[in-house]
Amino acid sequence: MSPTRRLSRVLCTAFFTENKHSSSHILAILCLRCVVAGTGILGIPHALSRSGWVGLVFLLLSAAMFQFCGILLIRCLTYRQPHRLSGFAEIGQVAFGKPGMIVGGVFSQLLLVFTPTLYLILAGDNVSRLANVVHLSIGREACTWILTAIIGIPYTLVRTMRDVSFMSFFACMATVCLLLVTTAVAVSDAQSETGASTAAHHDWALPENIPIAFSTFSFSFCGNVIFPQLEASMATPHRWPQVQLVATVCITVMYSLMGLLCYMVYGSEVFNPVFDSLPQGTAQNVAMIVTTVHVLLAIPMYLYVFTLSVEAWLFQQEASSPWRLFVKQHPFATRAVVRTAQISFCAVVAMFTPYFSDFMSLLGTIASESLTFVLPCVFWIKLAWTRREGQFRELLTCLIIAIAGTFCAVFGTADALKAFLQDFRK
Repeated sequence: MSPTRRLSRVLCTAFFTENKHSSSHILAILCLRCVVAGTGILGIPHALSRSGWVGLVFLLLSAAMFQFCGILLIRCLTYRQPHRLSGFAEIGQVAFGKPGMIVGGVFSQLLLVFTPTLYLILAGDNVSRLANVVHLSIGREACTWILTAIIGIPYTLVRTMRDVSFMSFFACMATVCLLLVTTAVAVSDAQSETGASTAAHHDWALPENIPIAFSTFSFSFCGNVIFPQLEASMATPHRWPQVQLVATVCITVMYSLMGLLCYMVYGSEVFNPVFDSLPQGTAQNVAMIVTTVHVLLAIPMYLYVFTLSVEAWLFQQEASSPWRLFVKQHPFATRAVVRTAQISFCAVVAMFTPYFSDFMSLLGTIASESLTFVLPCVFWIKLAWTRREGQFRELLTCLIIAIAGTFCAVFGTADALKAFLQDFRK
Protein backbone atom coordinates (compact mmCIF):
# COMPACT_ATOMS: atom_id res chain seq x y z
CA MET A 1 0.00 0.00 0.00
CA SER A 2 1.40 3.42 -0.96
CA PRO A 3 2.19 6.00 1.79
CA THR A 4 -0.48 8.37 0.45
CA ARG A 5 -3.14 5.65 0.45
CA ARG A 6 -2.09 4.51 3.93
CA LEU A 7 -2.37 8.08 5.28
CA SER A 8 -5.78 8.50 3.67
CA ARG A 9 -6.94 5.26 5.27
CA VAL A 10 -5.70 6.41 8.70
CA LEU A 11 -7.53 9.73 8.37
CA CYS A 12 -10.77 8.10 7.20
CA THR A 13 -10.64 5.54 10.00
CA ALA A 14 -10.18 8.27 12.59
CA PHE A 15 -13.09 10.21 11.11
CA PHE A 16 -15.71 7.47 10.88
CA THR A 17 -14.95 5.41 13.98
CA GLU A 18 -17.09 5.87 17.07
CA ASN A 19 -14.41 4.86 19.58
CA LYS A 20 -13.38 7.85 21.69
CA HIS A 21 -9.71 6.83 21.85
CA SER A 22 -9.22 6.29 18.14
CA SER A 23 -6.93 9.01 16.81
CA SER A 24 -3.55 7.84 15.58
CA HIS A 25 -0.19 9.50 16.21
CA ILE A 26 -0.18 10.90 12.69
CA LEU A 27 -3.57 12.51 13.12
CA ALA A 28 -2.58 13.98 16.48
CA ILE A 29 0.62 15.48 14.99
CA LEU A 30 -1.36 16.95 12.10
CA CYS A 31 -3.87 18.48 14.51
CA LEU A 32 -1.08 20.01 16.57
CA ARG A 33 0.54 21.51 13.50
CA CYS A 34 -2.81 22.79 12.31
CA VAL A 35 -3.81 24.67 15.46
CA VAL A 36 -0.30 25.88 16.38
CA ALA A 37 1.35 26.69 13.04
CA GLY A 38 -1.52 28.79 11.71
CA THR A 39 -1.39 32.57 11.67
CA GLY A 40 1.69 32.37 13.88
CA ILE A 41 3.94 31.72 10.90
CA LEU A 42 2.71 34.95 9.32
CA GLY A 43 3.96 37.10 12.20
CA ILE A 44 7.39 35.58 12.93
CA PRO A 45 9.36 37.81 10.48
CA HIS A 46 7.62 40.95 11.78
CA ALA A 47 8.39 39.90 15.37
CA LEU A 48 12.07 39.57 14.39
CA SER A 49 11.96 43.07 12.89
CA ARG A 50 10.82 44.34 16.29
CA SER A 51 13.34 42.43 18.39
CA GLY A 52 16.29 42.11 15.98
CA TRP A 53 18.30 38.97 15.29
CA VAL A 54 18.26 38.13 19.00
CA GLY A 55 14.61 37.23 18.45
CA LEU A 56 15.74 33.93 16.94
CA VAL A 57 17.06 32.96 20.37
CA PHE A 58 13.70 33.84 21.93
CA LEU A 59 11.94 31.86 19.20
CA LEU A 60 13.92 28.71 20.04
CA LEU A 61 13.42 29.41 23.75
CA SER A 62 9.67 29.69 23.17
CA ALA A 63 9.68 26.32 21.41
CA ALA A 64 11.48 24.65 24.33
CA MET A 65 9.09 26.27 26.83
CA PHE A 66 6.12 25.22 24.71
CA GLN A 67 7.25 21.58 24.81
CA PHE A 68 7.93 21.64 28.54
CA CYS A 69 4.68 23.40 29.49
CA GLY A 70 2.57 21.25 27.16
CA ILE A 71 3.75 18.10 28.92
CA LEU A 72 3.13 19.72 32.31
CA LEU A 73 -0.42 20.57 31.31
CA ILE A 74 -1.22 16.96 30.39
CA ARG A 75 0.37 15.72 33.62
CA CYS A 76 -1.87 18.10 35.59
CA LEU A 77 -4.98 16.44 34.10
CA THR A 78 -4.40 13.13 35.86
CA TYR A 79 -1.98 13.94 38.69
CA ARG A 80 -3.31 12.23 41.83
CA GLN A 81 -6.90 12.71 40.65
CA PRO A 82 -9.75 10.17 40.98
CA HIS A 83 -10.86 11.11 37.45
CA ARG A 84 -9.29 12.86 34.49
CA LEU A 85 -9.75 16.64 34.49
CA SER A 86 -11.14 18.36 31.39
CA GLY A 87 -8.99 21.47 31.03
CA PHE A 88 -7.66 24.70 32.52
CA ALA A 89 -10.77 25.53 34.56
CA GLU A 90 -10.84 22.20 36.41
CA ILE A 91 -7.07 22.18 36.93
CA GLY A 92 -7.29 25.68 38.38
CA GLN A 93 -10.10 24.61 40.69
CA VAL A 94 -8.14 21.64 42.01
CA ALA A 95 -5.02 23.77 42.49
CA PHE A 96 -6.41 27.04 43.85
CA GLY A 97 -10.14 26.55 44.35
CA LYS A 98 -12.69 28.92 42.84
CA PRO A 99 -10.18 31.72 41.99
CA GLY A 100 -8.07 29.22 40.03
CA MET A 101 -11.15 27.96 38.22
CA ILE A 102 -12.12 31.53 37.22
CA VAL A 103 -8.64 32.45 36.00
CA GLY A 104 -8.15 29.22 34.05
CA GLY A 105 -11.66 29.35 32.59
CA VAL A 106 -11.56 33.02 31.59
CA PHE A 107 -8.18 32.91 29.86
CA SER A 108 -8.92 29.66 28.02
CA GLN A 109 -12.33 30.86 26.82
CA LEU A 110 -10.85 34.18 25.69
CA LEU A 111 -8.35 32.37 23.50
CA LEU A 112 -10.94 29.93 22.16
CA VAL A 113 -13.28 32.75 21.14
CA PHE A 114 -10.88 35.41 19.91
CA THR A 115 -8.49 33.18 17.97
CA PRO A 116 -11.28 32.36 15.47
CA THR A 117 -12.08 36.08 15.48
CA LEU A 118 -8.48 36.84 14.51
CA TYR A 119 -8.70 34.23 11.76
CA LEU A 120 -11.91 35.80 10.43
CA ILE A 121 -10.23 39.23 10.34
CA LEU A 122 -7.43 37.81 8.21
CA ALA A 123 -9.65 35.66 5.98
CA GLY A 124 -12.18 38.44 5.34
CA ASP A 125 -9.46 40.88 4.34
CA ASN A 126 -7.78 38.28 2.09
CA VAL A 127 -10.99 37.38 0.25
CA SER A 128 -11.86 41.05 -0.26
CA ARG A 129 -8.43 41.72 -1.76
CA LEU A 130 -8.59 38.62 -3.95
CA ALA A 131 -12.02 39.71 -5.22
CA ASN A 132 -10.51 43.03 -6.27
CA VAL A 133 -7.94 41.14 -8.33
CA VAL A 134 -10.74 39.75 -10.51
CA HIS A 135 -12.47 43.17 -10.56
CA LEU A 136 -15.17 42.35 -8.01
CA SER A 137 -15.86 45.01 -5.42
CA ILE A 138 -16.76 43.17 -2.21
CA GLY A 139 -16.18 44.83 1.12
CA ARG A 140 -14.25 43.20 3.94
CA GLU A 141 -17.37 43.12 6.13
CA ALA A 142 -19.41 41.30 3.48
CA CYS A 143 -16.60 38.79 2.93
CA THR A 144 -16.43 38.17 6.68
CA TRP A 145 -20.13 37.22 6.80
CA ILE A 146 -19.87 35.07 3.67
CA LEU A 147 -16.99 33.12 5.21
CA THR A 148 -18.89 32.87 8.49
CA ALA A 149 -21.79 31.20 6.68
CA ILE A 150 -19.42 28.85 4.85
CA ILE A 151 -17.85 27.76 8.15
CA GLY A 152 -21.00 27.86 10.26
CA ILE A 153 -23.18 25.51 8.22
CA PRO A 154 -20.89 22.43 8.46
CA TYR A 155 -19.80 23.44 11.97
CA THR A 156 -23.31 22.82 13.30
CA LEU A 157 -22.99 19.17 12.18
CA VAL A 158 -19.78 18.47 14.11
CA ARG A 159 -20.21 15.75 16.74
CA THR A 160 -16.73 14.87 18.03
CA MET A 161 -13.14 16.10 18.00
CA ARG A 162 -12.42 13.57 15.25
CA ASP A 163 -14.84 15.36 12.94
CA VAL A 164 -12.90 18.61 13.05
CA SER A 165 -9.43 17.04 13.31
CA PHE A 166 -9.99 15.30 9.98
CA MET A 167 -9.53 18.69 8.30
CA SER A 168 -6.08 19.16 9.83
CA PHE A 169 -4.32 17.28 7.01
CA PHE A 170 -5.50 19.80 4.42
CA ALA A 171 -4.73 22.74 6.72
CA CYS A 172 -1.17 21.47 7.18
CA MET A 173 -0.73 21.14 3.44
CA ALA A 174 -1.88 24.75 3.05
CA THR A 175 0.72 25.89 5.59
CA VAL A 176 3.50 23.99 3.80
CA CYS A 177 2.42 25.59 0.53
CA LEU A 178 2.51 29.04 2.16
CA LEU A 179 6.03 28.37 3.46
CA LEU A 180 7.27 27.22 0.04
CA VAL A 181 5.76 30.15 -1.85
CA THR A 182 6.93 32.81 0.60
CA THR A 183 10.47 31.51 0.99
CA ALA A 184 10.85 30.96 -2.77
CA VAL A 185 9.86 34.57 -3.48
CA ALA A 186 12.11 35.82 -0.66
CA VAL A 187 15.10 33.93 -2.10
CA SER A 188 14.31 35.30 -5.55
CA ASP A 189 14.17 38.85 -4.18
CA ALA A 190 17.45 38.31 -2.36
CA GLN A 191 19.16 37.25 -5.59
CA SER A 192 17.75 40.21 -7.49
CA GLU A 193 19.99 43.26 -7.73
CA THR A 194 16.96 45.54 -7.41
CA GLY A 195 15.24 43.45 -4.74
CA ALA A 196 14.25 44.53 -1.26
CA SER A 197 17.31 42.90 0.31
CA THR A 198 19.67 45.49 -1.21
CA ALA A 199 18.28 48.21 1.10
CA ALA A 200 17.05 46.07 4.01
CA HIS A 201 17.91 47.30 7.48
CA HIS A 202 18.62 44.83 10.30
CA ASP A 203 19.26 45.14 14.03
CA TRP A 204 21.02 42.76 16.33
CA ALA A 205 18.85 43.55 19.35
CA LEU A 206 16.08 46.00 20.30
CA PRO A 207 15.57 45.35 24.04
CA GLU A 208 12.62 47.72 24.43
CA ASN A 209 10.59 45.72 21.90
CA ILE A 210 11.39 42.24 23.18
CA PRO A 211 8.24 41.87 25.37
CA ILE A 212 5.81 42.62 22.53
CA ALA A 213 7.88 40.52 20.09
CA PHE A 214 7.82 37.68 22.61
CA SER A 215 4.02 37.97 22.65
CA THR A 216 4.00 37.14 18.94
CA PHE A 217 6.29 34.17 19.55
CA SER A 218 4.04 32.94 22.36
CA PHE A 219 0.93 33.33 20.20
CA SER A 220 2.74 31.43 17.46
CA PHE A 221 3.09 28.51 19.88
CA CYS A 222 -0.34 28.79 21.48
CA GLY A 223 -2.89 26.02 21.06
CA ASN A 224 -2.47 24.11 24.30
CA VAL A 225 -6.04 25.01 25.17
CA ILE A 226 -7.14 22.09 22.96
CA PHE A 227 -4.42 19.70 24.19
CA PRO A 228 -6.70 18.00 26.77
CA GLN A 229 -9.33 17.14 24.14
CA LEU A 230 -6.71 16.09 21.59
CA GLU A 231 -4.82 13.89 24.04
CA ALA A 232 -8.07 12.28 25.17
CA SER A 233 -8.89 11.35 21.56
CA MET A 234 -5.61 9.47 21.04
CA ALA A 235 -5.53 5.68 20.93
CA THR A 236 -2.35 5.77 23.07
CA PRO A 237 -2.48 8.88 25.29
CA HIS A 238 0.72 7.89 27.11
CA ARG A 239 2.64 8.70 23.89
CA TRP A 240 1.65 12.35 24.08
CA PRO A 241 5.19 13.68 24.90
CA GLN A 242 6.64 12.05 21.79
CA VAL A 243 3.76 13.27 19.62
CA GLN A 244 4.14 16.82 20.88
CA LEU A 245 7.92 16.72 20.43
CA VAL A 246 7.63 15.74 16.76
CA ALA A 247 5.07 18.48 16.15
CA THR A 248 7.17 21.07 18.03
CA VAL A 249 10.29 20.29 16.00
CA CYS A 250 8.40 20.52 12.69
CA ILE A 251 6.77 23.82 13.70
CA THR A 252 10.04 25.32 14.94
CA VAL A 253 11.84 24.45 11.70
CA MET A 254 9.05 26.10 9.70
CA TYR A 255 9.07 29.22 11.89
CA SER A 256 12.87 29.54 11.83
CA LEU A 257 13.05 29.16 8.07
CA MET A 258 10.28 31.68 7.45
CA GLY A 259 11.61 34.20 9.97
CA LEU A 260 15.26 33.92 8.95
CA LEU A 261 14.72 34.28 5.21
CA CYS A 262 12.03 36.97 5.27
CA TYR A 263 13.75 39.16 7.86
CA MET A 264 17.06 38.81 6.05
CA VAL A 265 15.49 39.87 2.74
CA TYR A 266 12.93 42.50 3.82
CA GLY A 267 14.53 43.69 7.05
CA SER A 268 12.72 46.10 9.35
CA GLU A 269 10.11 46.82 6.66
CA VAL A 270 8.64 43.31 6.74
CA PHE A 271 4.89 43.26 7.39
CA ASN A 272 2.50 41.17 9.44
CA PRO A 273 1.07 39.16 7.70
CA VAL A 274 4.30 38.43 5.89
CA PHE A 275 2.72 37.92 2.46
CA ASP A 276 2.09 41.69 2.34
CA SER A 277 5.86 42.02 1.90
CA LEU A 278 5.80 39.96 -1.29
CA PRO A 279 5.59 41.70 -4.68
CA GLN A 280 2.02 42.05 -5.87
CA GLY A 281 1.07 39.35 -8.33
CA THR A 282 0.55 35.61 -8.53
CA ALA A 283 2.81 34.65 -5.64
CA GLN A 284 1.12 37.02 -3.22
CA ASN A 285 -2.34 35.89 -4.35
CA VAL A 286 -1.42 32.21 -3.88
CA ALA A 287 -0.06 32.98 -0.41
CA MET A 288 -3.31 34.72 0.53
CA ILE A 289 -5.40 31.83 -0.83
CA VAL A 290 -3.56 29.09 1.07
CA THR A 291 -3.53 31.21 4.24
CA THR A 292 -7.29 31.68 3.97
CA VAL A 293 -7.79 27.94 3.44
CA HIS A 294 -5.73 27.15 6.52
CA VAL A 295 -7.49 29.54 8.90
CA LEU A 296 -10.93 28.47 7.69
CA LEU A 297 -10.05 24.83 8.40
CA ALA A 298 -8.59 25.68 11.82
CA ILE A 299 -11.50 27.81 13.08
CA PRO A 300 -13.84 24.84 13.82
CA MET A 301 -11.25 23.25 16.15
CA TYR A 302 -11.20 26.24 18.47
CA LEU A 303 -14.95 26.78 18.25
CA TYR A 304 -15.70 23.14 19.00
CA VAL A 305 -13.59 23.07 22.16
CA PHE A 306 -15.29 26.26 23.35
CA THR A 307 -18.79 24.97 22.69
CA LEU A 308 -18.14 21.71 24.57
CA SER A 309 -18.44 23.39 27.97
CA VAL A 310 -21.48 25.45 26.95
CA GLU A 311 -23.39 22.48 25.54
CA ALA A 312 -22.42 20.27 28.48
CA TRP A 313 -23.90 22.84 30.86
CA LEU A 314 -27.10 23.14 28.81
CA PHE A 315 -27.71 19.42 28.45
CA GLN A 316 -27.05 18.71 32.12
CA GLN A 317 -29.75 21.09 33.34
CA GLU A 318 -32.93 19.71 34.90
CA ALA A 319 -36.02 19.99 32.67
CA SER A 320 -37.79 22.27 35.18
CA SER A 321 -38.87 24.98 32.72
CA PRO A 322 -40.20 25.04 29.13
CA TRP A 323 -36.92 26.17 27.56
CA ARG A 324 -34.91 23.54 29.44
CA LEU A 325 -37.41 20.92 28.35
CA PHE A 326 -36.94 22.11 24.77
CA VAL A 327 -33.17 21.72 25.16
CA LYS A 328 -33.59 18.14 26.34
CA GLN A 329 -36.03 17.20 23.59
CA HIS A 330 -34.29 19.01 20.69
CA PRO A 331 -30.50 18.64 21.12
CA PHE A 332 -29.69 19.27 17.45
CA ALA A 333 -31.70 22.50 17.32
CA THR A 334 -30.11 23.65 20.58
CA ARG A 335 -26.64 22.86 19.27
CA ALA A 336 -27.36 24.75 16.04
CA VAL A 337 -28.57 27.85 17.90
CA VAL A 338 -25.61 27.89 20.30
CA ARG A 339 -23.03 27.44 17.57
CA THR A 340 -24.66 29.97 15.25
CA ALA A 341 -24.65 32.55 18.03
CA GLN A 342 -21.04 31.73 18.84
CA ILE A 343 -19.67 32.13 15.32
CA SER A 344 -21.87 35.18 14.70
CA PHE A 345 -20.31 36.87 17.73
CA CYS A 346 -16.84 36.19 16.29
CA ALA A 347 -17.93 37.66 12.95
CA VAL A 348 -19.30 40.84 14.55
CA VAL A 349 -16.07 41.45 16.46
CA ALA A 350 -14.01 40.71 13.33
CA MET A 351 -16.12 43.13 11.30
CA PHE A 352 -15.36 46.03 13.66
CA THR A 353 -11.71 45.13 14.31
CA PRO A 354 -9.78 45.33 11.03
CA TYR A 355 -6.31 45.42 12.61
CA PHE A 356 -4.81 41.97 12.26
CA SER A 357 -1.25 42.66 13.44
CA ASP A 358 -2.10 44.63 16.58
CA PHE A 359 -5.02 42.34 17.48
CA MET A 360 -2.66 39.38 17.19
CA SER A 361 -0.14 41.05 19.54
CA LEU A 362 -2.86 41.99 22.02
CA LEU A 363 -4.32 38.49 22.08
CA GLY A 364 -0.84 37.03 22.41
CA THR A 365 0.05 39.14 25.46
CA ILE A 366 -3.28 38.85 27.28
CA ALA A 367 -4.19 35.20 26.77
CA SER A 368 -1.50 33.25 24.92
CA GLU A 369 1.43 33.90 27.25
CA SER A 370 -0.67 33.13 30.31
CA LEU A 371 -2.10 29.89 28.91
CA THR A 372 1.00 28.67 27.11
CA PHE A 373 3.68 29.41 29.71
CA VAL A 374 2.46 30.86 33.01
CA LEU A 375 -0.59 28.85 34.11
CA PRO A 376 0.74 25.32 33.41
CA CYS A 377 3.83 26.07 35.50
CA VAL A 378 1.90 27.72 38.34
CA PHE A 379 -0.67 24.92 38.45
CA TRP A 380 2.01 22.22 38.47
CA ILE A 381 3.96 23.92 41.25
CA LYS A 382 0.82 24.04 43.39
CA LEU A 383 -0.22 20.45 42.64
CA ALA A 384 3.17 18.74 42.95
CA TRP A 385 5.09 20.86 45.41
CA THR A 386 2.43 21.08 48.08
CA ARG A 387 3.08 17.35 48.43
CA ARG A 388 6.87 17.72 48.11
CA GLU A 389 6.86 15.32 45.16
CA GLY A 390 8.55 17.47 42.52
CA GLN A 391 12.23 17.69 41.61
CA PHE A 392 14.19 20.85 42.38
CA ARG A 393 15.31 21.41 38.77
CA GLU A 394 11.72 21.11 37.62
CA LEU A 395 10.57 23.62 40.24
CA LEU A 396 13.30 26.08 39.25
CA THR A 397 12.41 25.74 35.56
CA CYS A 398 8.73 26.34 36.31
CA LEU A 399 9.53 29.43 38.38
CA ILE A 400 11.77 30.93 35.69
CA ILE A 401 9.20 30.33 32.95
CA ALA A 402 6.32 31.69 35.05
CA ILE A 403 8.24 34.85 36.02
CA ALA A 404 9.50 35.49 32.47
CA GLY A 405 6.04 34.88 31.00
CA THR A 406 4.39 37.21 33.51
CA PHE A 407 6.97 39.95 32.87
CA CYS A 408 6.50 39.80 29.09
CA ALA A 409 2.72 39.57 29.43
CA VAL A 410 2.49 42.71 31.57
CA PHE A 411 4.79 44.93 29.54
CA GLY A 412 3.74 43.41 26.22
CA THR A 413 0.07 44.05 26.97
CA ALA A 414 0.79 47.73 27.64
CA ASP A 415 2.64 48.10 24.31
CA ALA A 416 0.07 46.10 22.33
CA LEU A 417 -2.86 47.99 23.83
CA LYS A 418 -1.22 51.31 23.03
CA ALA A 419 -0.71 50.30 19.38
CA PHE A 420 -4.24 48.91 19.17
CA LEU A 421 -5.79 52.14 20.47
CA GLN A 422 -3.68 54.20 18.08
CA ASP A 423 -5.16 52.26 15.17
CA PHE A 424 -8.68 53.07 16.33
CA ARG A 425 -7.84 56.78 16.71
CA LYS A 426 -6.54 56.85 13.16
